[in-house]
Amino acid sequence: MPQSTITFSDQEKKWLYDHHITRETDEQPALIYPMGAERFLSSKLFGNRKWQDSYDIRADIEGKDVLVIPGYGNSSFLFAAAEAKSVTVYDKDPVTIAWMKAFKKYYYYCGDKRQKKGFPSIGELLTALTYWYPPAGILPTKKFRQAFLRLFNPQALRRSYIFYILLLIRQAIEKEPKEDFELDKDIQFYIGELQQLLEDQKNKFFDTVFVPYLLGVENGIEEKQGIVDFVEKLIKIVPSGRILITPSRSAKEFRITGKRYFVTTGYDSIGAIPELQKYVIKEDSHWFETQGLAILGANNG
Repeated sequence: MPQSTITFSDQEKKWLYDHHITRETDEQPALIYPMGAERFLSSKLFGNRKWQDSYDIRADIEGKDVLVIPGYGNSSFLFAAAEAKSVTVYDKDPVTIAWMKAFKKYYYYCGDKRQKKGFPSIGELLTALTYWYPPAGILPTKKFRQAFLRLFNPQALRRSYIFYILLLIRQAIEKEPKEDFELDKDIQFYIGELQQLLEDQKNKFFDTVFVPYLLGVENGIEEKQGIVDFVEKLIKIVPSGRILITPSRSAKEFRITGKRYFVTTGYDSIGAIPELQKYVIKEDSHWFETQGLAILGANNG
């Protein structure tokens, strides 16, 4: 692979070094690491038999040009691992994009040469965070403590992974290693919203668009007309492909406990919006328990 072309502005370096993970756009936490949605997505992409009866998303990823908007979690890295032809990521928040760029640039970085061999790389830690039950013993801390946390407080173990990733990024930014640690996958990251994409990528078409936690959710595109306008614009750059939207239903996650996500439109689902019904190909009401996945396209036949 050629030497990495990813560079950082002084502001991006400061955010990364200072462990700044608050979005500039709305002062909410930047969702830069795998969460439950990405753990479920990983299970679907890589064959966890528990969810084989839900929508086969890998068929829309493997060998395809994929757009991810916005760039939450590590879905772009999961799609690349699932053999997407290319992955293009747009997010309006510059902090989120700075971290995504850093993860790709230093994906195989394990620390400076003074550290012991066998320490995990950033990529290995991101992968570990997509497991439903986090593996113990991979961090450079006491293995007994990791085993204990795995059994009794897995969320604390996940936080340990995240903190260690942040430390590795800080070290890499500070030391500016000359070696190439970049992930050898075609993933491109851009700051901007959909309109910026349409201006930047004229005559660019995609096979698949993945839209996680943006439409009908709080702090996303909340009003019906904004959602309709967004989908109408996307359809133009996915003329024969599919748009995958989650969450797509107003239902509690995990049935009894948890919260609702698709809550701002007054409709029970994306597919219930009259102007979008002509685009609905399928709705998977059981995607990630009850959150749902809507599959839209210009040709819904």
